[in-house]
Amino acid sequence: MTSDTGYADPLLTTVSAEQITLLRIVGEVLAESGRWPVFQYVEARLDDAGFDADAVLRSMPSIVHGHLNYSLVRRGHSTSPETPVKLTVAGLAHLPEHAELVGMFLAVLNELATRRADAAYDPHRVIEVTVSGGELLRELGLDTHPLAGILPDLIGGEPATWHGGGNLDSGDWTPRASSFVRRFRAVDGVDDYLRRLRAFILPAAPAAAPVVVSPLNLVTALDYLNVVWQLRFRANLLIIPSVERSARLAFDATTAEEFDNRLSALGEMFKGFDPPGNDHQGSLHRLRVFLRDHLPAESVARVEPALATLRSATHIRNAGQHFDAATDAAMALPELGLTYPIIDFTHAWRTVQVHVTQALDTIRQEIQATLPSPGRRSAPRRGRADTTSGRRV
Repeated sequence: MTSDTGYADPLLTTVSAEQITLLRIVGEVLAESGRWPVFQYVEARLDDAGFDADAVLRSMPSIVHGHLNYSLVRRGHSTSPETPVKLTVAGLAHLPEHAELVGMFLAVLNELATRRADAAYDPHRVIEVTVSGGELLRELGLDTHPLAGILPDLIGGEPATWHGGGNLDSGDWTPRASSFVRRFRAVDGVDDYLRRLRAFILPAAPAAAPVVVSPLNLVTALDYLNVVWQLRFRANLLIIPSVERSARLAFDATTAEEFDNRLSALGEMFKGFDPPGNDHQGSLHRLRVFLRDHLPAESVARVEPALATLRSATHIRNAGQHFDAATDAAMALPELGLTYPIIDFTHAWRTVQVHVTQALDTIRQEIQATLPSPGRRSAPRRGRADTTSGRRV
């Protein structure tokens, strides 16, 4: 699922075991029947596997901008048993058995984009570029595929081809090549598709240069997050592994060795996160799972990118310790506004400080928003034992 350019969209890489389980359940039904399963069936199968369907659906990685939320699964706001659970192209890309269906979608998208670009336009009137869906599939040699009937619905559910769906069986499927479909001309694989889709939905703002900040901002953000966590969950989030290591976070870095030293100290602080959960799992993973279970969906939507920033900082730190982690680091650097290889280590460390501080502040803000109103106290939670040894991030 990674192109020759090395790009791999987070929708293809940040997926958990329970999320893959849901995708496989839906994919199996689609392969067997050519139709999407209803929510009741998916919920029952996930119950059998020990997972909560609503929680898994809420946890799916997504591209969020305004009211648009593109994820691995398409499902309306209804939670009624008969609601169909449908996969997007990004969701189908996780299922090898549906690689042909993904390829069929991309072939149709390419053709629509080409026809839009090559249409004969009139200087005095608007030309609508529409095609016969059935004819289009026949021309592309896709009409006899067992899952051809699901293509109109799949096309109608993708932001790149919205308003191009319909019912293939009814014979009135006429996909419309909208103006923005030209952005996907000559799309090369699902990675390229998601890269262009992300740029279309959420144009990347240029990374801002680090502003002049207090060297204590990062440490303060950790401390503030811990205080709010105590108020909300009646326990410490952060067990400081070493005062000396925390002090390193306030110093600049001018050499590769100092940069690695600061990132190592930051990694130790992340290891000190002590959210409830399976202690055999990494602290950031446990934090993600715990927050997904204790914050509303709108808060999770803000927290997920913040946690991704912390994981990116961890990937960069691991590259300094393990040679085989260099690839992950090179991919994580753009998430923090940096490029590979790093030349200016002072700029790089200050940039990491800014992004990590902002991420910690975001997590703290969303937890703080769930604190009870003054005069009301939430039920106390029992503290957890200090079991810092052997943790992984």
